[in-house]
Amino acid sequence: MIKRTAILKCLAAGSLLAAGTMQPFQALGAGAEKASASGSIPLRIIAESIGARVQWSDSDKQATITRGQKELVIKSGAGGAELVEGRIFVALATIRQGLEVELDWTQEEGLTISQEDIQTRSSYFVYLLQNGKFAAAKEMMNAKLQQLLPEQFLQMYWMGNISAFGSPSQLVMLSENKTAVHHNATLGYLTAEKTPLGITVRYDSEGKIDDLYMPVMPAGAYQKPSYDNSTQYDEQELVIGQGENALPATLTIPKGDGPFPAVVLVHGSGPSDRDETVGAYKPFRDLAAGLAANHIAVLRFEKRTMEHTLQSGLNPLFTVKDESVDDALAGVKTLQGQSAIDTDQIYVLGHSQGGMLVPKIVKEDTAGTIAGTIVMAGPSGPLEDLLLQQYERLLERAKEAKQPTEALEQQIQIWKQTLTVLKDPQYSADHVPAGFQLQNAAWWFDFRNYYAGELAKGQTESMLILQGENDAQVGMDQFEGWKQALSGREDISFKSYPKLNHFFVSTEKPSTGEEYTVPGNIPEDVISDIAGWINMDK
Repeated sequence: MIKRTAILKCLAAGSLLAAGTMQPFQALGAGAEKASASGSIPLRIIAESIGARVQWSDSDKQATITRGQKELVIKSGAGGAELVEGRIFVALATIRQGLEVELDWTQEEGLTISQEDIQTRSSYFVYLLQNGKFAAAKEMMNAKLQQLLPEQFLQMYWMGNISAFGSPSQLVMLSENKTAVHHNATLGYLTAEKTPLGITVRYDSEGKIDDLYMPVMPAGAYQKPSYDNSTQYDEQELVIGQGENALPATLTIPKGDGPFPAVVLVHGSGPSDRDETVGAYKPFRDLAAGLAANHIAVLRFEKRTMEHTLQSGLNPLFTVKDESVDDALAGVKTLQGQSAIDTDQIYVLGHSQGGMLVPKIVKEDTAGTIAGTIVMAGPSGPLEDLLLQQYERLLERAKEAKQPTEALEQQIQIWKQTLTVLKDPQYSADHVPAGFQLQNAAWWFDFRNYYAGELAKGQTESMLILQGENDAQVGMDQFEGWKQALSGREDISFKSYPKLNHFFVSTEKPSTGEEYTVPGNIPEDVISDIAGWINMDK
């Protein structure tokens, strides 16, 4: 959900002109700064505009420039560097080579950045945002994103996020990757509070910014499980869906002769990558490797709210159908076109919110393509009721730990008031009450009062429902809700696991979510249970 609260005044800096496709990107215009008489360029403004940190030592008469893992030391009077009116000027080649950036400078055009150097362009984009040049930053975006995110909303988006995560103060990491959908630059900053801040800038095929993503929780140090043997499978990069909602995907195919049964993985709530990365966990990667070792193919993909974060969040009519259901079915359709896949054995596995959506996905599968489904830690009752339960559990734990409870008690009262409005039948996604407090109101009204277990009651596809008994987010009462709702069906299998948390990772202490930062994997016995059920379902 997009926070839109402007709270920070920014300084003015720089100017920007849009460039055509594959042309050098003009960053600082000719009027922004003048070169020295010798043709050197001003070090500080150029370096800081691309995210570098400049520290000057008056005693040594030298500047130290750091950008990510690169460090450049320039001494006045050495290598063509000169001190002019208290500012150091250097040859452009010094910055280009020392920081490994693709820049150019002319007196007529000022500073330009190569269209291909998306890491430098992205750090300049963040520089513009941080310094209040929202109109200039907007010009770096494509027409679709400009329409969705006008200048004032871009400002509110940026201010809201840095108020939540902290203001970027030092660029410490840069990387990029290219998928069939986007060319992505990921920047890692330290904030003024020394906490990490990640920003992913996504570019379209014409080199314009198509979307942005700022993770709530930084990824940790994932460790792959012992059962992940890359000699046992191949991976193929695919695209599911088409047009502006296309998503990059990975198909993990077992080695050997097919065709193989296959599973489409459906994410939990919030933006999520194809591995469903949370902290140090990558449960979908675990599932892909583990099931491939058991001769089952797995399709996993970037969630739409991850790959098209702003495009999704700024759509006032966005619902869970857009968020997960349509893309899960697009994944099923993609598998139908793969020669290595047994099209009579395509399964859907949903985790958390993805698990509770499994019956809705089956309902939308009018062709009857889905052979069966697996639910992992999926709520059986309405999400809005589950959130109230989560708040109440937090309050209980705070009381047990003798911690302050006033803020939690206020949150619970606010949520109860919100629920009263949300569940009022006079309101709907088409008739949202004035002053409704939840963003993405259509999403909430469309999804309210959704009982996954009740919907599954009338379906015929076989189901495997799994639950960790140490789950702080979806409790055992939800697991029992599935059992109660589906007591009349004989084609449902249930299993719960002691010690496993919401992501099916074993933890000795009661789960709080804090353990998500410690590396852990889905145990092999869970993988074996899923594989055994699929093979038995043939």
